[in-house]
Amino acid sequence: MLLKFISRITFLHSLASFFVNLVPFFVMHNFSKYYALRKSLQIIKMDKIKGDYCEFGCFTGASLNHVLSITSKDSFLKEKKIYGFDSFAGFPKEVHSEFKSELFTADFEKVKKLEFKSKGRCIIKKGFFIDVLSDKDLKNEVQKISLAFIDCDLAISSQPVFEFIKNRMVHGSFIVIDDYFNIDDEGNSIREEFKKHFEINKNVFKFSSYGLGGIVYQYTEN
Repeated sequence: MLLKFISRITFLHSLASFFVNLVPFFVMHNFSKYYALRKSLQIIKMDKIKGDYCEFGCFTGASLNHVLSITSKDSFLKEKKIYGFDSFAGFPKEVHSEFKSELFTADFEKVKKLEFKSKGRCIIKKGFFIDVLSDKDLKNEVQKISLAFIDCDLAISSQPVFEFIKNRMVHGSFIVIDDYFNIDDEGNSIREEFKKHFEINKNVFKFSSYGLGGIVYQYTEN
């Protein structure tokens, strides 16, 4: 009866609506994104999943710093290398009205300082993914991935990323994807690119979703 009574109080509904509309989308999205990363790392810790952390699209380094903070508190997680990939110059092609290079340039030297802060555990790679991820030394260096965070915004940027990670994910690892459902001006989406490299409900299973179109998959070996 109490719940029925509360459901009829329009003032409470208006108050809830006010607060929801007051909080900017990027704040709610980032809050839930950080929690999704923390939750994934907790399961990686519990299940002792081997492999490095790779972030594709690290921008200002905020998510990398968040992951460094989490992993530094645990003896198993702090053994992992933390890789951050970004062009720091925007996108290889302008194909979306919201994601413009001029809005997504970042200070490489500032993010690079995370390498010193982490005592070399964090490694920053600068350049467009299609160039950086084709490097033979890097391919030999990164053998296994326990968590891949794809925050590259556009389908065109995700293509070389999925090609790079598809044979490096290990059983029980996680793939966290931002902007999974966004469709660019050419009709392409990260979702469709992902499905070209992974089979949903066969070798990847939806674990959770977060924020404004973010999704988390867990990878399993067939």
